[in-house]
Amino acid sequence: MMINYPYLIVLLGAIALTLFLVNRDRNGSVKALLYKTLASFLFMAVAFTSFLVNSSQDVATFAVLIMMGLVCGLIGDILLDLKIIYKESSSLYQHGGMAAFLIGHLFYLAALIAYFGFNWIPLAIAIIVAAIIICISRLVFKFNFAEHTVDTYAYTFVLSYMMAQACYAAVDQGYSACTVLLAAGSILFLLSDLVLSMTYYDNKDSRAFISLNHILYYAAQYSIALSILYFVA
Repeated sequence: MMINYPYLIVLLGAIALTLFLVNRDRNGSVKALLYKTLASFLFMAVAFTSFLVNSSQDVATFAVLIMMGLVCGLIGDILLDLKIIYKESSSLYQHGGMAAFLIGHLFYLAALIAYFGFNWIPLAIAIIVAAIIICISRLVFKFNFAEHTVDTYAYTFVLSYMMAQACYAAVDQGYSACTVLLAAGSILFLLSDLVLSMTYYDNKDSRAFISLNHILYYAAQYSIALSILYFVA
C-alpha cells in the first residue's frame, strides 16, 4: 500500500542517522556531514511521499509550507555541522544555521495558523515559555550567548510559539493524527535544542550528548514531515 512508503523512508532515515552518529565526533567530519545531509534529505522525501499519498488541492498549501520548513532545516543542518568542521568560521555558520531554523519554524507556524486558526493563548504561552527558558539559561546555567544573544532570544521565542501553537491545535482538533504529530515534533524540537545549548554553551560535547541531540532532532523533523500524510482540511 502507498501509505507505507513514507514509513519505509523513515526507516531509511533511521539507518542514515545511525551511520551519521557512528561517524560523528566532537570535531565533525565530511563523511559524517554527508550521512547527516542524507538523513535530512530523507525527511524531505517523507514529506513529499506523504503528499503523493494524501494529494489533494486542500492539502497542497499545507504540504508546501511544511516542506519549506524542512528545506530550511536541511540548510540549518549543513551549516551547523560546518561550524564544527571549520572552527575558524564557527560563529558565522552558527548565525546562518540559527537563521535557517528560525525561518523554518516560521513556515511551520504559518501552516499551523493558516489551517488550525490563530488564538492569543498560544502566543501568551510562548512568551512565558521563552522567558523561562532564557532566564534559566542565563541565571541558572550561566550561559554566555555573546554575539548570538539576539539570535538566541528570537529563535527561542519563535520555537516556543510554534510549539504552543501546535499543542493548542492538537487540543482544539481533538488530537487528530496530524496535529498530534505536529505537537510531538515541536516538543521534540525544543528538547533537542535544549540539549544542543548544553553542547554549545556548557561543553557537554560527549558522544552521548551529540547522539541524544540528533535523535531528538530527527524524530522531530520526521514527525512533522509525516503530519502531511494525515492532514485533513
